[in-house]
Amino acid sequence: MEQFFWIFLALAFFFWVSGWIMSARFRRVPEPEEEPISIRISIVIPARNEEENLARLLPSLTRQDLSAHEIIVVDDQSEDRTADLAREHGAIVVEGEALPEGWYGKPWACQQGASRATGDWLLFLDADTELEGGGLRRIAALAEEENAVHSICPYHRVEEGYEQLSSFFNVIMLLGMNAFTIRGKAAQGIGLFGQAMFVSRQQYEKVGGHEPVKREVLENFHLSRHFKQAGFHCRCYLGAGTLSMRMFPDGLAGLVAGWSKGFVSGADNTPRAAVVGISFWLSGLIMSVISLTFLPLASTAVSGAIGVFYLLCAGQCFYLFRNAGSFWGVGALLFPVGLIFYQVLFFRAVRKRRQGEQTQWKGRDVG
Repeated sequence: MEQFFWIFLALAFFFWVSGWIMSARFRRVPEPEEEPISIRISIVIPARNEEENLARLLPSLTRQDLSAHEIIVVDDQSEDRTADLAREHGAIVVEGEALPEGWYGKPWACQQGASRATGDWLLFLDADTELEGGGLRRIAALAEEENAVHSICPYHRVEEGYEQLSSFFNVIMLLGMNAFTIRGKAAQGIGLFGQAMFVSRQQYEKVGGHEPVKREVLENFHLSRHFKQAGFHCRCYLGAGTLSMRMFPDGLAGLVAGWSKGFVSGADNTPRAAVVGISFWLSGLIMSVISLTFLPLASTAVSGAIGVFYLLCAGQCFYLFRNAGSFWGVGALLFPVGLIFYQVLFFRAVRKRRQGEQTQWKGRDVG
């Protein structure tokens, strides 16, 4: 029996190591060595009922030490004061046209905003993001790598207890891009984050804008493939110090609905290597929890090893969670809670998809 315990722990440790392999090249948006090159950046913000979020995002854009060429808010059939608030903050408001057949809301809004833009580079931002001080200057400097498309995963500002349940979703979103593995830029199938994407007009027009991904829930995954086919590299960065977000301030129901939206589709489109790595890592964490049930039967040595391994898993979770957002340390120590929540929500979404049920987001079906 003791031999079985040791083999089980050794296998769990092997799986656990994959978490470090997947996150070996975490990197933030670098500070420019010199002043950013002179470019005109059009910021495009698709917005549907985003009055509260825009009240935070737009002031953060006007406080930058580098001014945007223009800020465009696409009012996607909003029912609140989205358009009025955008105008009050000096943004150009594009009144979104009715959703055409065959399009989803966000790609259509982005397409309309890009058509109105006159800048050399386009920065697509979700309305629930905020630029940190100097953030636009750092993003602008990325344009020096002209043959690349850049995306940033915002740092998740966590304020309420229920938001701790986003921890595994945020980390898996980071790892799923396959951009931060031990292979770095040489990894295959690197994706793009959808919350913040920085592309030149030439790049955007070469792939046909959002038209090729008009019916995709997670258009960023599919756009990355089109950019790569056009000969451009995809670059990903952590948002800490540059870009932040508060994802679900409206409560647990919003969190559940938000993560359910397209998360299974995201898994379908994640590079195989990333799926394998994430699966191994999660398996290691699950096995560490299962090993706790061995304690009544285990020897002192095995019990000590189980305890050490659990703490190693908690320490790894703390590192990963804190790179993704301001998650509480106790959440890493109690990582099984977040892990179980992730598993339940994921398999619930799988079941709904197999049954042909539609997921609703902001009053629309999103697949």
